[in-house]
Amino acid sequence: VFSNCSCVGVAGNFTAATSQCPDKDDCDRMFPYFLALSVITSFIISLGGTPGYMFLIRCIKPQLKSLALGFHALATRTLAGIPAPIYFGAIIDTTCLKWGQKRCGGTGACRIYNTTAYRIAYLGLTLSLRTISFIICIPGFILLSRQLKEEEKKSILTNGGTELEPLRKEQCVVLNSDHAANATENSSDKHVQL
Repeated sequence: VFSNCSCVGVAGNFTAATSQCPDKDDCDRMFPYFLALSVITSFIISLGGTPGYMFLIRCIKPQLKSLALGFHALATRTLAGIPAPIYFGAIIDTTCLKWGQKRCGGTGACRIYNTTAYRIAYLGLTLSLRTISFIICIPGFILLSRQLKEEEKKSILTNGGTELEPLRKEQCVVLNSDHAANATENSSDKHVQL
């Protein structure tokens, strides 16, 4: 028990003991809200997984699709999987209040974290990384929509629209079969006349 502590601000009581502060009552009430929010955000974020792969596959030439998927997996593992524990660990270490000591000297593991700073640092880093990724995706969507509009204009100008092509082929087949039927009728009439 420590006495005459100037940093303990309880009225008239300037003693402190080595233990964690007692939990507040609102902590138990906040956990279900946090859990529900985490589940909802994880669900919303996971909805982009399959469309992301479809987006990747549709933007690549057919002969390069397997190579593109390989590079995508490599980049994801290299740029996200390897450095993430490093910078998340560094951010979390900034919220440590009391570091432990190793037996042979040196700093050990953190014993007590500032929970408010920990929460803000951890969730803030996650939020900032997701925000950056969405901001980076916006120019990609804009460029892709422009490219698709240009390709549609080119296809309409060059052959009158790709959706009309099957109708033209069908019309040609019908006209050819009508000409063939007329030719056989004319030839049979000629045979009869002879």
